Amino acid sequence: MKVYHHLLEILFAVSFCALCASAVDVLAADWSFTPSATLSESYDSNFRFVTTPLRGETKYDFITSFTPVVSINGETEQTKFNFDTTTPAQAYINNPRFDIVNTNTVAGLTETWSPRFSTTATLGFVHDQTIEEQLQASGIVAQRTEHYQYNSGLGCTYGLNENLSLLVSGAYSKNDYPSGTVPDSDLYQATISPTWSIDERNNISLVNSLSSTDYSASTTTGNASKIDSLTEMLSFQRLFSDTLSMKLGGGYYFSSLDFTAFTPKIIGFKIVPPDRLVPNIILIPRPESATEGGFVFSADVKKDWTERLSTSFSAGRQQYNDVNTNSFNSTFVSGGAAYKWSELTTVSFSARYNMNTQIAGGTQEFDYYNFIFSVERNLTENFILRLSASYELEYENSGGPGATTQSPDRYRTWVDLTYKWPRFFASH
Repeated sequence: MKVYHHLLEILFAVSFCALCASAVDVLAADWSFTPSATLSESYDSNFRFVTTPLRGETKYDFITSFTPVVSINGETEQTKFNFDTTTPAQAYINNPRFDIVNTNTVAGLTETWSPRFSTTATLGFVHDQTIEEQLQASGIVAQRTEHYQYNSGLGCTYGLNENLSLLVSGAYSKNDYPSGTVPDSDLYQATISPTWSIDERNNISLVNSLSSTDYSASTTTGNASKIDSLTEMLSFQRLFSDTLSMKLGGGYYFSSLDFTAFTPKIIGFKIVPPDRLVPNIILIPRPESATEGGFVFSADVKKDWTERLSTSFSAGRQQYNDVNTNSFNSTFVSGGAAYKWSELTTVSFSARYNMNTQIAGGTQEFDYYNFIFSVERNLTENFILRLSASYELEYENSGGPGATTQSPDRYRTWVDLTYKWPRFFASH
């Protein structure tokens, strides 16, 4: 596996070199520059998503956010370059120590070498907080702590014939947590996926994915130090019409977990006040391993009922590793609807349910519910006003004798005012 890691690291270095080396080629591209900015004011009834706030802080807060967005695109007949960055700054009225400036930046370069062969290189950087990142990914509440993520990847697509193509890709992510409350990690991923286009409306693909996550040393009993996973999934995608599409997939995953258990050992006795003799106990680390497998699936259906009404439905099951090095069977169901009330006003609603069950030596269970309602109004061609509200609830069961169940929840409401500038320098 170490050789595999080194090969991927070399691959990611190549992706960086590819971005730099091709910069000269894209100088002759058609460029466009598209900025926007959003000013938000929100109320959060439980901004840390906890049952009890820390001493000296309120459970609720009013949050002011300013989010500039920049998108740069360049394109030639053979080359496409994109750079997108979002930098939300948040100020908390009652708890200013949580003020933060986040960012999500990604750069990508796609080179078409021939009608059948193309490559893509990407680099990315994320600065955020674990609570929001993990809630969006799985519905599992994480301790609120600062998070840095560095991403890179390289992939290629080759058309074996008119109907059969092959995608090969590798990706690397490094996660750093300056607070040290959760372990840092390195994630390596490799994917091989052949796709058969039956016709213009139907295709079948087989996704073969291998991932390996290495965690920094942990002193918590039972926490994983390494998780390797192999996933095989067969999917079918059909475009029934211009208004109805469906994608279904199913397969199996296999995971291997390495972790450290600690065994108590008596190394003598000591005297503690008042003159009491007690054993002197130390914890001896002992490497352990476990394996787990299970069924995975995905389903997506999108339907435009009229020019004004559209709906979407998604469901799936996957293996998910949280920031505390625990592994879960994660199942979700979500749906949404959008209705164009008028030419200027759109109303939307979405709901989501996540069920997470810890695997390989754990007993934690998390059920998460999320409901969002939003009304969007185009004040002018470039000004957009959005009013939104959401409610989130999580049931947590730690399992085992004397287990307790926690049910943190929160209500949020916010107003966004967005200004989108027209595309600058666009010549295409």
